[in-house]
Amino acid sequence: MTKKLQNIEGGKVVLYKKGLEVQLKAETVWLTQKQISDLFATERSVITKHLRNIFNSKELDEKSNVQKMHIANSDKPVKIYNLDVIISVGYRVNSKRGTEFRVWATKVLKQHLVEGYTINEKRLKRQEKKYLELKNAVNLIGNVVQIESLSPEAKGLAQVISEYTRALDILDDFDHDRLKEPKGRKRSKYKMTYEEARSVIQTMKKKFNDSDIVGQEKDQSFKSSINAIYQSAGGQDAYPTIEEKAAHLLYFVTKNHSFIDGNKRIAAALFICFLEKNKILYRNDGSRIIDENALVALTLMIASSNPKEKDMMMKVITNLIC
Repeated sequence: MTKKLQNIEGGKVVLYKKGLEVQLKAETVWLTQKQISDLFATERSVITKHLRNIFNSKELDEKSNVQKMHIANSDKPVKIYNLDVIISVGYRVNSKRGTEFRVWATKVLKQHLVEGYTINEKRLKRQEKKYLELKNAVNLIGNVVQIESLSPEAKGLAQVISEYTRALDILDDFDHDRLKEPKGRKRSKYKMTYEEARSVIQTMKKKFNDSDIVGQEKDQSFKSSINAIYQSAGGQDAYPTIEEKAAHLLYFVTKNHSFIDGNKRIAAALFICFLEKNKILYRNDGSRIIDENALVALTLMIASSNPKEKDMMMKVITNLIC
């Protein structure tokens, strides 16, 4: 399974594994149905069933992944299937060769992760083509996560990678200045007042046995931070959606340094309470839209950011919570 292609020349037939020939065309590998059957050492009828399920479920588009070609000793064109189809079949086949393929594929995916394609921002900038290749592979892998015959180790890895596809998109859009303001939800019915905000601070202080200086205001800037998220012009809200208000609440309270101590903790506490009061902190399955680590990262990111970067900070936050 892991032997390298030999004598590779565009469009020519080359030897991949003893007894198996493949067609190289348009930067991918093509096999006939019989060759796929030989590759995974299983009956051709089994391959036919898997191919039918792959295309019927729309896991892959048949038109763009299947071609016809004339081969020797055949009086009519024969269908050939590209690498995406071969991989999808490999994750479905219940045979010893199929298991070997899944182990091999899992090893390759782990190698991608070790090389840092998913987390190294500088490398993503320099190797955008490789990033796009990985993202396309992630989309394909995500389609087979639900297949019952998928081996546990391959299914687990595919699930982990697929869950971070959106995060990869946000990072790439940020790097290339393509990040846009999401539509967000409707206007919030809940309005946070200064008095309620003070109540949240007192609750937090009791929870953590904080000293008296935590939450002690230095000036009137805290009231200004609360009022700022509800400012309007010409009868129109400056920040009309729940997400925009929440993002600006976190930003204003963090950046204004209104308290002698506890500025970042207070900002984060008010942020999650605002989301909870507006009933968007939790998804339908009970999970939170933003976890503890992400909350810490966002708050620290705002605290250390340049005021000129405010608009970009807002886009990052609203994209994460929409």
